[in-house]
Amino acid sequence: MRLRPGFFPFVEPGFELDIQCLICGGEGCSSCKDSGWLELCPCGMIHPNVLKAGGIDPEKYSGFAFGLGLTRLAMMKYGVKDIRVFNSCNLKSLSQFTNSSFTVPDDTKKEEA
Repeated sequence: MRLRPGFFPFVEPGFELDIQCLICGGEGCSSCKDSGWLELCPCGMIHPNVLKAGGIDPEKYSGFAFGLGLTRLAMMKYGVKDIRVFNSCNLKSLSQFTNSSFTVPDDTKKEEA
């Protein structure tokens, strides 16, 4: 894991929490843009001007903002090479997931008393 500075418009300072790419083992691939790292959690302290615009006194309050990259975790779990697959609205892309990838509870069977 690594923490590095990053720019995000509504936070100051901003950071990026990265994890080693589990798809390539940190060697570099198209998923991690040959860096060996995937950004998992962009984060930072909310800028005082953002708080002011929301009617919050930045002298009294501060805030921490973050986003969790669940799609990146799903990429690594299911071996998805391109993150754009998740937002493509292409039903054919679901064919890469096998029935064994998911466990769905069977609520149709009732236990006999």
